[in-house]
Amino acid sequence: MAQNEEIKVIFSGSYEDAEENRVVRIPEGILEIAENAFRDYTHLEEVYLPHSLTKISACAFSGCANLRKVVMELGVEEILDEAFSSCSSLTEIIIPDSVKRIGEGCFEACASLTRVKLSESVVMIGSGAFAYCFNLVDVTIPDSCVLVEFNAFANCFSLEGVKLSDNMGLIDESTFEGCRSLKTVDLPTKLVKIGRRAFKGCSSLTNLILPFGTASIGFDAFSGCSSLSRIAIPKDLREIEDEDAFGECDTLAEISFGGTRERWESIMRGKTLTVQRSDCSLSTPKVSFMDME
Repeated sequence: MAQNEEIKVIFSGSYEDAEENRVVRIPEGILEIAENAFRDYTHLEEVYLPHSLTKISACAFSGCANLRKVVMELGVEEILDEAFSSCSSLTEIIIPDSVKRIGEGCFEACASLTRVKLSESVVMIGSGAFAYCFNLVDVTIPDSCVLVEFNAFANCFSLEGVKLSDNMGLIDESTFEGCRSLKTVDLPTKLVKIGRRAFKGCSSLTNLILPFGTASIGFDAFSGCSSLSRIAIPKDLREIEDEDAFGECDTLAEISFGGTRERWESIMRGKTLTVQRSDCSLSTPKVSFMDME
């Protein structure tokens, strides 16, 4: 690529998908990697991004199946939709603290990704951002983050531990659906709503304490959590969207509710919570009442 002081953006075609570009060092002065700039490059293995860079556009490195190392410097502010999706050889990513936005599907299907260090300034993580990262083991969402969109970590089969931002009021639809190894979840202190299918199929979860202020549990939110034996629900709860919220929770034996029996019966609209197990048999968890009204 010819050197030109006027060049501020790396466009598609600026670099060839060739053996000599197995390692690419983007020069200082570049502000943006444009859409599709390196999309589906099979030779690219390492990329080093400059301090001057502020934006990685949609699909910039999508489908780079042999890309195993990405070095980002402080200065990048946004990584847009599918920027690194299907980079199946990428094992680790450190997102600098200047990044405020991680786009939809940004690291989706990065099947070898085991470790992610998120920016301490990130405000939002887009839908499906880390979905199908089959080898990701744990993740910490910093307190700067106020929104993690639906499906963000869906089907991360190896994910064992999650710490969520205390400033998240919503766990969105299907955020952790299919995370079958998930054992521990540190829930936000400001949580208000658990969305539909948020933890569906998290079959390794055993106990869960919902924080004060949790007002709504969505349809199928904990369906298929077959190891969940106890859950504590605060008195602030106003709605269980559907009794199937705990469907196929085969070992659910006890629900501890922070309010009164009358309040619980109002939430359940006078029905008894019955769980249909995976073998189609029915069970009725014991509900205890803390009467903290």
